[in-house]
Amino acid sequence: MSTPPKLAAPAAVPPVVEAALAPIILKHVEAALAARPAIISPAAPGRAPALLKYKGMFDTEQPALAALGLRLKAAFLEYEDRTGREKAKNLNQPLREWLEKVKSAGVFESVFAQGGSIWARESRSEEIIDALRPASILLRAGPRIESGYGSKLTIGVINEGVHVAWEGEDEESSESDLDTGDLILGAFKAMGTIRIANSLMRKGNLRSAEQLAADVGRAMGLAFDQAGLVGKGSKTPTGIVNTAGITKKAITGTTIEQKVADLKAMVADVMEANIPLEGANPFYFMTSTTMMGLSSLRDAASSGTGGWVFPGLQDLQNPTINGFPVGHTQTLAGKNIIGFGLAQELYFGNASPLEMELGENGNDFNRDRKTLRGVQEGDWQVRRPKAFSVRTGVTY
Repeated sequence: MSTPPKLAAPAAVPPVVEAALAPIILKHVEAALAARPAIISPAAPGRAPALLKYKGMFDTEQPALAALGLRLKAAFLEYEDRTGREKAKNLNQPLREWLEKVKSAGVFESVFAQGGSIWARESRSEEIIDALRPASILLRAGPRIESGYGSKLTIGVINEGVHVAWEGEDEESSESDLDTGDLILGAFKAMGTIRIANSLMRKGNLRSAEQLAADVGRAMGLAFDQAGLVGKGSKTPTGIVNTAGITKKAITGTTIEQKVADLKAMVADVMEANIPLEGANPFYFMTSTTMMGLSSLRDAASSGTGGWVFPGLQDLQNPTINGFPVGHTQTLAGKNIIGFGLAQELYFGNASPLEMELGENGNDFNRDRKTLRGVQEGDWQVRRPKAFSVRTGVTY
């Protein structure tokens, strides 16, 4: 039996070729290693990144409310510790451990960025806008917002926008003749209090934090709406309805045809003032009672039982009239008005951060609760009054 011939050893790679291939091979190896998933040892779960360890625990669809609620709970715990109100620490231990998990997860970091006093004072700048927006029809409409200006901020000139004109060669630039005074945002103080049971404050979960913040936001949002819509000045902002220069007329009547005409006429008033609607966040505002009444109107002239006069009001979560959003609030109850306007011609001044103080007031100690006091300074100003039209004498 013949022996198979031995294969010849492969020829050595020429040094020039090896030198050329080496960096290419190294590059591909490094890329393959980088693409491999990270391996976390099951023997040391405590060393896993905190965000992975608590993944999903702090998910929320309302981050602004969650952050504000966390501040309330952190302030509560600090007050309890500083005043020694809790003799046995075990009552607050679940909340304490939960807040530590929040810190470890690296979410809502700004909540724990500063200390407090015995009254657990916490302040932040613009986050209150997001907390107030769900309860405020004016903030939801999309006004211009200025924050953190202190006691006064001069915006510009009332009734004046950008002036553009074609100028002849060697001619001086013309100036607007609409200078009717400075547009100034002030700092009016709104203060609200809410009494909260200690047992609710001790709950260590995000849902509880969101609910606490929602209560605060709802109360202050309604207060700012009332000032922004019907405030009379002096100690409160001057609201839209009481701003000099807005279009204000009585309704033409209460028939279906007259209601339709009035709602369209308000839009026409703004358009006739040569203020573009596009991109200016147009919206209607009225009481919830008026909106529900309009939503039930049917056109008797239509076939069958009649079609809806305002079909956009059948979606009560996102109501519209003539294609424009409808803001409805009972802060207008008794004012007998409906209105239309451009939110981008309205300024909201968030003069300073929301200031929260937590303490015991009156019989709080005996009732096992705390009193939260929130102070917010701000103002409303209409930039161009003719961007708003109101109908008075509304009885429907």
